[in-house]
Amino acid sequence: MVNNPPVGTTLLNKHADSFLRLEDLGTKFPRYRPTFFFPGEFINESHRFFSICPVDGALIQIKDRHWFGQPIAGWLRREDALKLYELAYFASGDVLELGSYHGLSTSILSQANEDSPLTNTIYSVDRDPACVQMTYRNVRRKGLGISVRTLCGDASTLVRRMASEGRSFEFVFVDHSHAYDPVYNVCRELGNLIGLGGFCLFHDFNDLRNADGENKDYGVYQAVRDGLSSSAFEFYGIYGCTGLYRRV
Repeated sequence: MVNNPPVGTTLLNKHADSFLRLEDLGTKFPRYRPTFFFPGEFINESHRFFSICPVDGALIQIKDRHWFGQPIAGWLRREDALKLYELAYFASGDVLELGSYHGLSTSILSQANEDSPLTNTIYSVDRDPACVQMTYRNVRRKGLGISVRTLCGDASTLVRRMASEGRSFEFVFVDHSHAYDPVYNVCRELGNLIGLGGFCLFHDFNDLRNADGENKDYGVYQAVRDGLSSSAFEFYGIYGCTGLYRRV
């Protein structure tokens, strides 16, 4: 008889085959595949929901209330949401979100955290006070957010400050900018902020606009490739438009 490993063990799945070259970005969106071990296709019903929830085009529509709510503004594909939930669910320490907009990703992280037996604190950062306020409002309208701390400020500045204070996170979701310099500046600090074995997930890593040399508003792919230390971080997979790296 084959004994399956316990749920959430350090036996991890790395999907190196999903890597895309710069010129291939946005031509395909790799499907969601689990990084952690768990039996079945999904962790639980909350996780499965993101595979069947309503979409507008390719973007998920998640309401701020179960009944008669309004969709939370944001831009996440099914694959993005499924990976966000999984990584937050299995995080063995605190989670940091850089760029919340109106709290779509925050609500997914918070739901995973509350479903998980490993309850952590989620720190959600946005430089726009109105977005911080909307994030706070939306996660609480959904009955979540007990463990969410919202912060207003520049992501690069806050990351440097947290690193200097000796703070450590097991999962960081980076979505505060699409431009090269702001993402690069954060990447240079992540080695001091993410514990060994922890993960960082970059939104819009797989976006064709990164490959457009005339579009100065996009450069996530290049910033990650240039800014993350290759000796400290290992590529773990592309899922939808997100790129995953692990601190090694």
